[in-house]
Amino acid sequence: MNRCTIWQFPHHFTTAMECVIKTDMGAYGEEWTEDESRRTYTFLVCLILIWIFLVYLDETVLIRPDFTFWSKLLLQNTLLCLVFIICGYSVIFKGLDESYSRKISHVFAYALPISLHFLWPQDATKLPGNLELTWACWFQFIPFLALIKPVRRRSRVLMMAFRAVDRVNDRPYTLTWMLSQLLGNYVAILLLHFYLTLQKDIRRVKMAVLPMVINVLGDGLAEPVGVRWGKNKYKTSALWYKGAFCAGDFERSYEGSACVYIVSLLGLIPFRKLFTVTQFALSIVFLPITMTLCEAWAPHTWDNPFLTSACGLFMICIFELVP
Repeated sequence: MNRCTIWQFPHHFTTAMECVIKTDMGAYGEEWTEDESRRTYTFLVCLILIWIFLVYLDETVLIRPDFTFWSKLLLQNTLLCLVFIICGYSVIFKGLDESYSRKISHVFAYALPISLHFLWPQDATKLPGNLELTWACWFQFIPFLALIKPVRRRSRVLMMAFRAVDRVNDRPYTLTWMLSQLLGNYVAILLLHFYLTLQKDIRRVKMAVLPMVINVLGDGLAEPVGVRWGKNKYKTSALWYKGAFCAGDFERSYEGSACVYIVSLLGLIPFRKLFTVTQFALSIVFLPITMTLCEAWAPHTWDNPFLTSACGLFMICIFELVP
């Protein structure tokens, strides 16, 4: 399939967007397929079931006049939409690499509901509750409904937003990979957050942001640093790739992996008072190594949930097994 070099038309919006739509039709087909219907219905059913469960736990959330709560939800989705549109525009008209655009978009989709609710607390504890954080993650999926094929093709703005995450290597499962990654991330973060709320020291809840910091800064910088300055390469396999364990042949750089190590190391320092001396010493030694190895062996396209889960399990083991 011939791809349109749409970045050659920076001053002709209509022409460029027609080329985007043509490329989309070539990659995903013109008709709505049975497989796409099945995946979309699965997503919708999961979304509705989670909504029913959350309403069951907090039946007044959708009707209570909580200005702060609704303002945060509106802000996080507005910011997400703006990031997608800006990244899509940059890919189409400025020649931004689609891998970087997808990485930026995924980082914002992953980090916004978590970071916003930690930075803008709602109650006297200055910490987000389990339900509040879960609702924030649930609402983050809503904008993606506008990116399914029959909807996005009705709007050039939506096509532009979709281009922000539409990496060639992910087609025709771009949204499937994106949404499954987000779901995996959110489940891991929410389970860790729930565990930390049960700790005697309630301040440990703040440590729920540590996996996000390692993902956003460590893994987020690993790829561009590796591409730009990665002169020392090594080969690795993914823990899971194309239906097989320890499969694939991926090239990574020591410079890129060093980003994960350094961020994991520095990320622990602000939380040092929440550990005992022994716990902090062991974390400083072993967490950076663990996260670096996990990043190298992470399942293809599922590296972020893998890193989040590994970091969460590490912290649980430290708190439960080390005095």
